[in-house]
Amino acid sequence: MRLPDFKLTPKIENLAIKIIDDLETMERVGDIDLLFKLRKAGRISSIHSSVSIEANSLSLLEVTDIINGRKVFGDPREIQEVKNAWDAYEDIGAYRPYVIEDFLRAHRKMSSKLVREAGRFRSVEVGVYKGFKLIHEGARPHEIVDLMQAAFAWGAKSTAHPLIKSCVIHFLIEYVHPFEDGNGRMGRLWQTVILADWLPIFQWIPVETMVYRNQYGYYDALGAAGKANDAAIFVSFMLEIIGFTLTEIIRSKTIPTYERRGETIALPYLPDFSAFNTGGLDHTDTSGNFTDKIENNTDKSSNFFDLSVINAERYENSTDKLERITDKAAISTDRPDNVINRRKNPPDEPPGSLGLAGLIPSFFTNRLTKTEKAFLFAIFPYLCEYGEINNYRAQTLTNKSAESVKKHLATLVRIGFLQAIGKNKSRVYRFADFSVSA
Repeated sequence: MRLPDFKLTPKIENLAIKIIDDLETMERVGDIDLLFKLRKAGRISSIHSSVSIEANSLSLLEVTDIINGRKVFGDPREIQEVKNAWDAYEDIGAYRPYVIEDFLRAHRKMSSKLVREAGRFRSVEVGVYKGFKLIHEGARPHEIVDLMQAAFAWGAKSTAHPLIKSCVIHFLIEYVHPFEDGNGRMGRLWQTVILADWLPIFQWIPVETMVYRNQYGYYDALGAAGKANDAAIFVSFMLEIIGFTLTEIIRSKTIPTYERRGETIALPYLPDFSAFNTGGLDHTDTSGNFTDKIENNTDKSSNFFDLSVINAERYENSTDKLERITDKAAISTDRPDNVINRRKNPPDEPPGSLGLAGLIPSFFTNRLTKTEKAFLFAIFPYLCEYGEINNYRAQTLTNKSAESVKKHLATLVRIGFLQAIGKNKSRVYRFADFSVSA
């Protein structure tokens, strides 16, 4: 296997510059201070999202309880995945981005008690499957060391901006598939490691949460980039994800949080995907799960990995501007974790709705009446905390009749915001899997 090409495009350059501009905006409006205050909540949100992308069924509430040492009843493997991810993310500031030994040390933490080869490159063949269809074959075991060393050597020497390098390395980890298990989690973690090495505030920006809410687009971009042997497709997608995450923080002036038993819990982002554009990727074929399976490899080749054309001269001025942010971040790490963010409800939200209008995509709220919106705002925090709701609980939260609640829940199912699970009295309602494109 050879590593794929990467061609720097005007779109990628513009996306990177826009992210730098947004970071400067965050500094001016004080959102970077907020991120440090809510850093634990943001990290928990990142971990929940990253493991959920890999089909972990634990809710945000359960993940929060596990990290805080409370007993949770669930699949022991899934619980271990959360504990491992927390251990791995806690060391983000200590990892050297382009040192293979640190990369393996992080995988050892991420996969402890889960796989035979935790902390080692795999010794078996693997393939990435969508259902029963093989969509990507990982590198052969004897190729992995050379490929990963080549990728990290480029990262260490390249003058490309860290925003771009982080996306390229993320893609290459997925492309090579160096581990028996945990490649997706490691790719997302290592992108954060590279970004945080450039700007420490990225330790607390939950980019993984935005990926989780548009995971079909994430897999589409990975597949399209692999098929085209061009990392630029995935780089563009991830830069859009990062930029959209920052835009949402600036727009809402908050990281969405919810208070439970005196703790701050980060609510899952529900961005307005009607404003999100993944650059024309086809999102129609999105069914099926992506899993690693042991499989015999066949001979394959791709274009030579040549990134020597990339340079960051055009970013120098923008990077200089960020020195103030980096310096500020370095002296802000002693701020308390559990600071509750409170903001007033916008005029169109009913009292007690926790200012949720900015968290729910307008794609959905624009299709609801004023009464239906009030119902949604009343049940939304409960859904975020517990992951599901039934008719009886919705009645107690909204003080509405069983028939009225049934009608409102059916409306939320009809517009694609919720999905109904089960029948009759055992029926519960959960967030639907949705991805809305422009």
